[in-house]
Amino acid sequence: MLFSSSGDCTVRVWDVDTLKCLYVIQVCDVGDLFSVVYCDELDTVYIGCQNTSILRFDLSTKENHQTHNLPYSCNYSKFFDNIPPTTNACEIISSVEEEEIDAKICAEQENVCRYEVHVCMIYMNSHDGYVYSLLLGENKDGRILLSGSGDGDVKVWSITKNSMELLKVLKGTDAGILTLAIQDELLFCGAQGGDIKIYDLETYHHIRSLMAHDDDVLALAAGDNCLFSGSADGTIKRWNKTFEILNTYKDHTGIILSLTLSPNKSLLISGANDQLIKFWDINLTDDNCQEAIIPETSDIMLYALKKWILLRTVSGKPKYLEECFRGAKFLKNVFIQLGAESELIPIATGQNPLVFGKFNGISDFKQQHKQLNILVYGHYDVIDADKTKWFTNPFEMTAKDGYLYGRGVTDNKGPMIAAICAVSELQQEKKLKANVSFLIEGEEENGSIGFDKTVEKFKNLIGEVDVILLSNSYWLDDVTPCLTYGLRGVILATIEISSEESDLHSGMQGGAVSQPLNDMIQVLAKLVSEDNYVLIPGFYNNVRPITSYEEQLYERILELNPSKSSETKEKLMSKWRYPSFTIHKIDVSGPNNVTIIPRKAEASVSMRIVPDQDIDDIVKSFKEFVKEIFSELRTKNNLRIEINNKADWWLGDPTNQYFKAAEQVIKQEWGVKPLYIREGGSIPAIKLLERKFDAVAIHLPMGQSTDQAHLNNERIRLKNLQAGKRIFKNLISKLSEIKKEN
Repeated sequence: MLFSSSGDCTVRVWDVDTLKCLYVIQVCDVGDLFSVVYCDELDTVYIGCQNTSILRFDLSTKENHQTHNLPYSCNYSKFFDNIPPTTNACEIISSVEEEEIDAKICAEQENVCRYEVHVCMIYMNSHDGYVYSLLLGENKDGRILLSGSGDGDVKVWSITKNSMELLKVLKGTDAGILTLAIQDELLFCGAQGGDIKIYDLETYHHIRSLMAHDDDVLALAAGDNCLFSGSADGTIKRWNKTFEILNTYKDHTGIILSLTLSPNKSLLISGANDQLIKFWDINLTDDNCQEAIIPETSDIMLYALKKWILLRTVSGKPKYLEECFRGAKFLKNVFIQLGAESELIPIATGQNPLVFGKFNGISDFKQQHKQLNILVYGHYDVIDADKTKWFTNPFEMTAKDGYLYGRGVTDNKGPMIAAICAVSELQQEKKLKANVSFLIEGEEENGSIGFDKTVEKFKNLIGEVDVILLSNSYWLDDVTPCLTYGLRGVILATIEISSEESDLHSGMQGGAVSQPLNDMIQVLAKLVSEDNYVLIPGFYNNVRPITSYEEQLYERILELNPSKSSETKEKLMSKWRYPSFTIHKIDVSGPNNVTIIPRKAEASVSMRIVPDQDIDDIVKSFKEFVKEIFSELRTKNNLRIEINNKADWWLGDPTNQYFKAAEQVIKQEWGVKPLYIREGGSIPAIKLLERKFDAVAIHLPMGQSTDQAHLNNERIRLKNLQAGKRIFKNLISKLSEIKKEN
């Protein structure tokens, strides 16, 4: 069937084979009918109206609503057909009478039934503007109806046979939404003025806006790998999956009113007000990473990793936000195709979503024993890469001399794919005796923004956790495997000193004004001594004393690690277990000119903290000390201190049963007992997860010291990646036995 709506307040239902009208659905007092969609599963028609309402009509009950009354279009309406002040009323009334006669003649000529939508089927005030567009879809909430309106909003409705309930409002701007299309759970909204707004239908986040056309976007058509948009400016544009324009078509001489794709997606069909319908031969055979990614015969781990590296999931840069969403959806598909349950978890602050996946342990084991609950943490976001400084394309995985090169192969996509494949193999072999969940975030390289609040909000979804596993660090060299049991925390801060003056010329004002940069140098100089001792009051008060067991671990590192022969125990401890203060850079306002007195100086600093320093106490002492130093300068300038981000320290217990199990598995794989190490860097999520779930974390470095994480030519040795998968697989089995014995 074909459904058509118009300004005559009717929806006509047509036989597509005979092109004869089967019956008419008519509505009273709603104005023009701008949009109509039919849900085959519910046998229901939805209609978007001029009076801001949405109508729902169940075709299976249409016989109960048969009418012989004339439709609204044959009756003059004071609201919709009101007479403009400058128009002759007699002319309007005469015109209305003529329309009534024409409508009666048409009704007599058409031997079709008419059915009327009753008031109970009308959802009044669904929007605050005309309902220009309706679209059916499905997502995690089930079957949904999407409505776009002149109020600039898109509304998401849950629909059933007998109801329609509002789920979500995707807030827009003043630009009305004129057309909608869906592709791979992305919603595209064509708007007045020429923009296309893009939303993710799983998280309901606005992820991008395209400045697509010079006039209203009136039509959209989504293929597997590209999007077509048609506009009142007379052009049709084709966009690829990263939303770059591939082609612009200008063969119509009028406004583009509609676009659609043929069933096999080989033809684009366009209609315009130049009275032409055109058929375009198109090619939609581009590779689409969102499709089935796992071939029947292949190394699944390498195949999936290669596809994942193609996606430039750089966090902290808005231009990559949409690609990060694609990377998250790709990972979700990997989980599902490898036998896990999976969904995206939206970050409350609008950043990249978390990806949650869960493999359930075998049911017969669960009935007899209390199963272990393991949570694997990682991240899919990466640091950006400059192609000109790599000898390979950083976003195409390349194999060379036993190594895999590409951004993310070691930090952290490679280890995560290895862990996922390890658990999947256990499940397929019916040997998975633990419940293994994955929580993989997309903002780790950007300070894990929103992670804390999101985990708290979705704690019930994540469920009970006994052990946390992660692999987000590296060996000390290229030979000896390691286990990481400690990380320093970090406080990132900005100190800003500014003047009420503008940028000045030093030749004219030098010596006559208080200079912000001079003040900044004096403040920074008093925070650290010449021998790098941090002068913030109380900074070292709570640092945990070293134990004899810890000293033995350092001695073994120096004894067995040849590359560290030049290191001393004191130097390693300075990097790993003692706090520090670092000045990273100073930025100034004004042009890059040596004669300028900048009106503002801004210093980026960080403090690395260790057990048992309290992060809030350190922040408080830091702020108070900087203010005290600044006040002693008696300057006319202004001071501002901002804490940009903070993450607590983490310290595991190398003597507990979980670390010992990991030690045994690693020794079994590599033939040597791993070194127990700490690191000077920070991973905000570890201690947070331990606290929230009252669980124990184990950190399993997979890569080597020369992996170049965050640097040019990032790599991981294939041997390490394959061994890492086996280690995860064997460790999960061994941890399950520990739980079984207890």
